[in-house]
Amino acid sequence: MKKKTFKNTLAVALLSCAALGASVAHAASQSYTINLTATVPAHTFQVDPADSGWITQTQTMEFDATSRTLKPFEKQFKYKSTAGAIQAKLTGSLAMGQAMITGSNGFVIPLTVKFNNTDLTNTTTTVVTAAAAKTGGTATLHIAPASSTELTEGTYTGSVAMIFEPVVD
Repeated sequence: MKKKTFKNTLAVALLSCAALGASVAHAASQSYTINLTATVPAHTFQVDPADSGWITQTQTMEFDATSRTLKPFEKQFKYKSTAGAIQAKLTGSLAMGQAMITGSNGFVIPLTVKFNNTDLTNTTTTVVTAAAAKTGGTATLHIAPASSTELTEGTYTGSVAMIFEPVVD
């Protein structure tokens, strides 16, 4: 009887070890789900920031204490258009076709906005020729105070809104 009990106990012990080993092996596994997204722009037209992280964040125009003016804000954009030249214009809050920032003190600072060294206003203008657009490249967005007159103390805020469109030949 003792032999049978010993065999039963040994069998139970072996089965328990096997089950424990299987659960330990199972506990060591890990699984992950990676969610992905991708955007493929139109082959015929594209104007995008070269570094995309800044475009959705508020940007600071630095104050130059020596000249008491705001330093220009500049960023690079990539462009390509197989449809033709690229045109642009300012949209949104404009004063006489110009972008502006308004101070907490009630003063307004008119801004000059240039893309690829071309002044932008509320009137559509060509900013990249058809030949350059077909090849693709980069251009500088330049935003600066329209004049160098001394500024009045205050906190100034505003937005510069632009739209880019292909000129279809």
